[in-house]
Amino acid sequence: MTANNPNDPISYPIFTVRWLAVHTLGVPSVFFLGAIAAMQFIQR
Repeated sequence: MTANNPNDPISYPIFTVRWLAVHTLGVPSVFFLGAIAAMQFIQR
């Protein structure tokens, strides 16, 4: 993070490959962890 270069093109993009990788892995894994945790409390 270089703070003294205001024209840095890498400073502020939102849709990056890292963003896509984090959300394609993170969002379903959090969803499945929540679903598995909810299934622990379901009485058969």
